[in-house]
Amino acid sequence: MNITQLLTILYPPGQPRHLTADQEAIVRHPHGPAWVLAGPGSGKTEVLTVFVLRLLYVDNDPIQTHCVPPDSIFVTTFTEKAARNLEDRIAQKRALIVAAQPQLASIDTSKLRIGTLHALCNDLLQEFRSQNYQNVRLMDDFEQKLFVREHLSIVKSPSQSSDHAFWSQFSWLFGPQEWQPSYSNLPSKWKTTRALVQLLGRVTEDRVSLPGLQAASNPQISRLATLYQEYRGLLRTNYRCDFAILQDRFLEFLGTALGQSFVHGDGSTGKPGIRWVLVDEYQDTNLMQEAIYFALAAPTRNLVVVGDDDQAMYRFRGGSVECMVTFDHACQAFLNVPKASVARYPLVANFRSHPTIVQFFDNYIRAFPVMQAAGARAPKPHIQAGSTISGSYPAVATLAGNTVPSVATKFADTVHGLLANGIVRDANQCCLLLKSTKETPQNAGPYVTALQARGLNVYNPRNKAFLEQEEVQVLLGALLAIVDPQQRYLDTIRNANPGRNPAAVVDFADTLNAAYAQSATQCPPLLAYVQQCVSRVHNAAKAAAAGGRKPWFLCNLQELAFYLFGHEPFLTWQQDPARRVRLARLTALLESYSSMPVVDPATGQPRPGVSRGDLAASTLNAGEVVEAWLNSFYHLFLTYLNDTGMDDEEDDEVICPSGMVPVMTMHQSKGLEFPFVFVGHMGSPAEVGAAHHIEDMLAKYPGNPLRTFHRPPAQQRADMDLIRQYYVAYSRAQYALVLLGTTQQLGRGNIPGGPTRIWLRNHSLPI
Repeated sequence: MNITQLLTILYPPGQPRHLTADQEAIVRHPHGPAWVLAGPGSGKTEVLTVFVLRLLYVDNDPIQTHCVPPDSIFVTTFTEKAARNLEDRIAQKRALIVAAQPQLASIDTSKLRIGTLHALCNDLLQEFRSQNYQNVRLMDDFEQKLFVREHLSIVKSPSQSSDHAFWSQFSWLFGPQEWQPSYSNLPSKWKTTRALVQLLGRVTEDRVSLPGLQAASNPQISRLATLYQEYRGLLRTNYRCDFAILQDRFLEFLGTALGQSFVHGDGSTGKPGIRWVLVDEYQDTNLMQEAIYFALAAPTRNLVVVGDDDQAMYRFRGGSVECMVTFDHACQAFLNVPKASVARYPLVANFRSHPTIVQFFDNYIRAFPVMQAAGARAPKPHIQAGSTISGSYPAVATLAGNTVPSVATKFADTVHGLLANGIVRDANQCCLLLKSTKETPQNAGPYVTALQARGLNVYNPRNKAFLEQEEVQVLLGALLAIVDPQQRYLDTIRNANPGRNPAAVVDFADTLNAAYAQSATQCPPLLAYVQQCVSRVHNAAKAAAAGGRKPWFLCNLQELAFYLFGHEPFLTWQQDPARRVRLARLTALLESYSSMPVVDPATGQPRPGVSRGDLAASTLNAGEVVEAWLNSFYHLFLTYLNDTGMDDEEDDEVICPSGMVPVMTMHQSKGLEFPFVFVGHMGSPAEVGAAHHIEDMLAKYPGNPLRTFHRPPAQQRADMDLIRQYYVAYSRAQYALVLLGTTQQLGRGNIPGGPTRIWLRNHSLPI
């Protein structure tokens, strides 16, 4: 079967859907590196799908000898949801191919290596039983922070003099209200933990030269190298791994004999080697990931990257948009391929939006001088409208008011009018995009209030309200009622600093205790069970004390939660899908907390056979749990939850439930589309953040001299990041895009409204 026959099967004559000439050119890419510059709504997932099928069913035609086995195709996506979507599309189109040519049914598409890079690295290291990944637990975000909090010397045993100097060097890791060098005290342990996790992760992901970092003239930067070595050593000792180091270990594996046999193959059926590497959302790749992709593609040079540097949004997570912008340079550095010979395929037809919207966001990204500078963007033509949407109505508009609350009221009235007049069928077709969706007066609060006043329901899963949910508070409160029934240890924390405000965890615990108390009065069986558990603790403590024994094991923390679920109101709450998901997430957090080893303060080593989740009765305080356990539960688990805030749980398969107006961050909206999109926070300036400072600092110590970037100053990069963020937001709309802001914000002439005071006025209409 040739490519023309494949496309005829997938897109039969007479059907309106087919590949454009630009899309088909990518599918026909013969070999070698390819640079696919895919604009918003250009059908890149469809192209990736057909490209994989072409490798399987054209190059893999049994009549030919140059077949591409499924397990020699390595495809990475940015999210697990995107991987499932790609797999589903391949399966659906495979059915069409097999129906037309049954002899191809033997090709097993389940052997394709598709997933996020993290998932594929983890799976392959286990599949090949790599020596550097044996008996290792891959930590999630919570486990990593807990590990750093308990093990690293700078957090565990802080020194006022030396640590103050260190954190003063990296003060930009903290918000102005969190900590400043002028403070006499050190940052809190959880804040230093969060800062360390960010620093240590970037040292790995940016492929920093550790000897170079160690030899830095600045003693605090040199100390960062020492802390990094300490962290790596602690991970090895405790058989733990984080996501950044997972990728480092995979790259290390690729350099071993076993890894080389995986990449090159050994001629056997089970080890065909890697023939093709396909990468989606390449604009969010970091330097470690870039090195992995080029190491995988080294034997064949068949590396196809798909993405759009204009939609790069994850610098704060370590993404280096420069990897996408300078992909041709990377091909020359890693593969010895001349830059001019790297195939370049622009996808410029937008199949999503009204032509006026397409023209608006395409002009927007080009209008700012900073985006026109050399090296700011990958070279690409203008985006062209390709959808069937048309009409002479104002597809791009502004909605202004004197204050943000007045703007919010006009916005809610507009959504209500669209529904009342039948212009939209469902409230979830009108999406509000903001930089932050916290329901505070400065963020989403006025908009949510205005929508609710109009009788409209709101879907805002990232409002940091997970801990405010009734079922979450009652479960945590019930656990506290068992482990600290008289609140003696809570009072110890409350009274630890007389005359000063109590620790934040005290207020949080008081809230949890109150939520449980109210629920217990309404559900006597729950109260009776908790009292039974308290009595068991009391009796066990008495028995242990009388016998002079060590603290006696009572039960496991997860078991307690499980048994609590067997009582009301949890039985009823578990019938509600949203509540059930929240309870499952809280249970997973308890499991992560319980899995972390307990460190012996005397030796600094894990205590063998001791689980953090195991409750033991105290021999000192009758009827109570061991004080050290309570100290850990309050100061580690509850303080982490309270400090983090936490978003509500989201369903990957449901963008927004019917009958609700979605309120999303611009990052959430990536890859989505809505008939009507409203974009707020028009007054937000571009701010230099920790990610920009980290880039500037670590760029001085490159681990690979062949891949150094000439980045513009930090403020310019911050401006570019904000422009890209709003570019993504503006390109989500199908039928109408409405910019929300005060009269002052919309007329300011700054990012995100446009480069001059009159630019937005000339490119939109007021409503």
